[in-house]
Amino acid sequence: MVCFDGILRFGLLILFVWSFGLKASAQDRPKVAVGFNYYPGFLVAHREDSKNLEAHTHGFELQISKQQSVQPWAKHYSKPEIYMGLLYMNLGNPDLTGNAFAAMPGFETSLKSLKQSEIRIRFSTGLAYITKKFDIYTNRRNQAIGSHLNGVMQGFATWETRRPNNPWHLQVGLGLTHFSNGSYRVPNLGVNMPSLYFGANYLIEQKPHRNPIKDTLNPVKWQFYAAYGFKERSLTKTTGFHILNAGVTRLQNINIKRSWRFGFDIYLDKTHHFIDYPDDPLTGLTPPEMTELGIYVGHQLLISRVYFITDVGFYPYKPSTNKFIMYQRIGFNYHFNQHGYVLAALKTHFGIADHFTWGVGYRL
Repeated sequence: MVCFDGILRFGLLILFVWSFGLKASAQDRPKVAVGFNYYPGFLVAHREDSKNLEAHTHGFELQISKQQSVQPWAKHYSKPEIYMGLLYMNLGNPDLTGNAFAAMPGFETSLKSLKQSEIRIRFSTGLAYITKKFDIYTNRRNQAIGSHLNGVMQGFATWETRRPNNPWHLQVGLGLTHFSNGSYRVPNLGVNMPSLYFGANYLIEQKPHRNPIKDTLNPVKWQFYAAYGFKERSLTKTTGFHILNAGVTRLQNINIKRSWRFGFDIYLDKTHHFIDYPDDPLTGLTPPEMTELGIYVGHQLLISRVYFITDVGFYPYKPSTNKFIMYQRIGFNYHFNQHGYVLAALKTHFGIADHFTWGVGYRL
């Protein structure tokens, strides 16, 4: 439950969210590129429990990307691209960790343009299936991955050639791939794989749209949401907990791309009582025994119709001292019209994954 631990189990909803973002962006008929990427790297143990999993890794990815230029949000980035990647990764130890298969929507933009090349960064997150997981009878030496279904996150800095009239774009870079399940199943140490990056993309020209697409997401000040989460708490006494969450957010818009967030959270979480009294029944608890109240500040960044959110909060009230006084949240909101949105977010306490939530929201 550490780390980058679970920093992304954004799963099915994230794939759903980004696929709609890609669909919406396709209206401007941008340039499309088809590519192939290779990741030679190393699985690094960030805990003594996973030292035995260290091994050389390598991965292959097929990618289709679209260059964005016409939409209002795209004008706040330098040469932005949205892409979808299909990844296969050999985790280096066939008996303990096996292989990973993932679908990863992502975003890429330029940091600096050179004479015939660029320095770029790329981020992606999605859903992965890992063939080998912890099993108390058959695979107990894998203390890092407790489920076949996991979230995946990648972040890379790359140098890319971009020569006039040449449809081939070549990339080299360095970055990190991470798998974990956000405490949905235990154990959840997660695995981290720093690696090199080699990519080759072939550009397919398309006729650009003559009229820029107008932004339909009007500035708003208030958002309300409700969400549900699930987590396991103990490996020796496996118990599942249903988490209910609701909140209100006040937005301070900076521009179409960025907004500050200020809000109030309420969580219903029975793990406070379970940690202190593991043998007690979890029924009949009073609200003060399972209610967390949170106040947070944060930031959101717009990419198409998807907002990437990061929040930091503290608890004015919580039932026990079993959690830190502060919490963090990282996630996505997908706005399907001017008022409604769906969300996916991971709540953590200084890198320790608490739980993952899915929900719906409404903005005034």
